[in-house]
Amino acid sequence: MKVWIDIENPPQVQYLLPFRGAFERLGIETVLTARDYGSTVEMLRGAGVEAEVFGARVGTRKLHKATAAWTRARELSRFFAGAGRPGAVLAASRASAIAARTMRIPSFLIGDYEHVNMSAFLFTGSTILHPEAIATETLRRRGLRASQLIAFKGLKEDLTFAEVDVEAIAAHDLGAVPERAVRVLFRPPSETSHYYKAASSSFARATLAQLAGSEAQLVLSPRDPVQARLLDGLDWRVPPLVLERAVPFVSLLKSVDLVICSGGTMLREAAYLGIPAYGIFQGKIGAVDRWLQGIGRATLLEREDDLARIELSKRGPLERLDSNPMLLDELAELIAAAVGRAGVREDRMAA
Repeated sequence: MKVWIDIENPPQVQYLLPFRGAFERLGIETVLTARDYGSTVEMLRGAGVEAEVFGARVGTRKLHKATAAWTRARELSRFFAGAGRPGAVLAASRASAIAARTMRIPSFLIGDYEHVNMSAFLFTGSTILHPEAIATETLRRRGLRASQLIAFKGLKEDLTFAEVDVEAIAAHDLGAVPERAVRVLFRPPSETSHYYKAASSSFARATLAQLAGSEAQLVLSPRDPVQARLLDGLDWRVPPLVLERAVPFVSLLKSVDLVICSGGTMLREAAYLGIPAYGIFQGKIGAVDRWLQGIGRATLLEREDDLARIELSKRGPLERLDSNPMLLDELAELIAAAVGRAGVREDRMAA
């Protein structure tokens, strides 16, 4: 029995890679593929993992994205034609789901943002594993069938932190903290995502302008090096820092007092650890982020007037949420059972 894990972007390294150990504990072999996007490959190598790499960054145009997905799917199918077909794929990408359909194997995708384009997954018949904070009916309205949807208790971050000893990890060394300064980790919007809105960049710039005149020391974690330009033209009271390479995410989060993020996984990771987390995303807000705000773990800022709600103060000790400590093993067992059933059906058909 073999399960294929496909990783397309840096956040997926954090919540998909732990499945390798979970499957191996069940006696299941794994094969890992990745896309050369952002710091994905660098992060995998930092974890001591080498993956077969297919595909790279594409532009913002929908046609380019669609073409790239189909091209990568074809490359993945060709690879497994020589390497041996796996029993299933676990991923969060369209390309691997398309390749899985071509190979006639089950595909399982983990998703915690209900406003992504779902059309490819309807075509591939993929099983979508999602937090129960996202109502099944919401996904049904996006066109997915009830038989494709499995809700789980907890959050995607239960997977991310399943095997991480947070207390044992040292904070990343960002140098001496300026006197009285509060360190703010800032994550700008993803300008290449299909749900990107120009308003997100405008709001990010307004947020930076406010922080520039404060006692905060900004730590910019750009999604692309060109985003360092967001800091240009602002009169910084405390000189900002720009991360020029990937930093292990727990180490990075432990080095700051609060996080401001325009959507994405970093906001949820900070909220999960109990670090003050502010969202400035201007697209459709996901149910998971709304849920985190409801329990006091995140603050969603929707207008420039809301920026006054940012509290620049030293944070307290970390407090993990641990909404479902057993989630990693539960999902690994679910997928293993499905692979086993598929194998039995194939054996019967062959007989």
